[in-house]
Amino acid sequence: MKYTSSDLAIIIPITNKKNVKKILFSIKKQTKKPGQTLFIFNSKTNFKSEKKIIFAHSKISNQVYQRNLGLKLINKKIKLILQLDDKFYLHKKAIEKLINEWNLADEDVAGIGIKSNFKYHNVNKFRLLKYLTLTGSNIPGKVLVSGFNTKLISNNNLTNVDWLQGGLSSWRLSYVQNIFYRRYPIVKWSILEDLIFSYNIKIQKKYKLNFNNGIKAYIIKDKSLNYDSKEFFYRGYENARMQKIFVYMFEKNLSKLAFFYSYISSSFLGLLWNLFILNKKFFFYLGRLKGIFANINKIKVL
Repeated sequence: MKYTSSDLAIIIPITNKKNVKKILFSIKKQTKKPGQTLFIFNSKTNFKSEKKIIFAHSKISNQVYQRNLGLKLINKKIKLILQLDDKFYLHKKAIEKLINEWNLADEDVAGIGIKSNFKYHNVNKFRLLKYLTLTGSNIPGKVLVSGFNTKLISNNNLTNVDWLQGGLSSWRLSYVQNIFYRRYPIVKWSILEDLIFSYNIKIQKKYKLNFNNGIKAYIIKDKSLNYDSKEFFYRGYENARMQKIFVYMFEKNLSKLAFFYSYISSSFLGLLWNLFILNKKFFFYLGRLKGIFANINKIKVL
């Protein structure tokens, strides 16, 4: 079937209200307008809903929960979903190009990811160590046997990647609807939710995932973002717990032994390097070393 832009709904979980106007402006300036846009706030808002633009409030601040709430509010005619994080705004032709890409996609494609100008730090730094610790590869969009995933960085379009970034991905709703309402741990930072969700679609559902380099979004820079040692530790801890959950969920495809080897070795290397350069990210790797041994059976889920 052929899609039009009216078949698409954009769901945006909002945690930073300062970015809403910029995101909204980029959507209103699209050459092809989406059928619906849903902003799901983690707190009450004064924004007033319009015919095709909905502002809603979630009782829980969690990206997965907020997206699921958005899905309950979409028009029944919607066939495509674009998940957009609140730190991105769209190029004016993004929707037009996305619809064109969906109309060219094979029938077994469930998701199409889009590109951002977000700069990944140290992507090529210490590449040999990344290979030795089973945390890196020269293939973009790959999930390694250790459970680590490689970044979606490419000058070309990618077909049949292993995962898609949650805040920059679109989905054929009829293919993923039954697993959109997924269970997810109640944490304030929804780390790896996109990896868990998209890898499930690829491995369990046997659908293909593509990445399009020509559909663009832009990062909204937050100059106030500066983690303290406590936040770094928390993020490292949650990162390890969720990576462990991910590997245990897909133990038929991934390796627990490779996971523990990769996480412990890379965490010790990160710990030593950041201690040497006196960087607060030292606490991130300290948190990872603790989180890797956390009891994942006691984690509360949505």
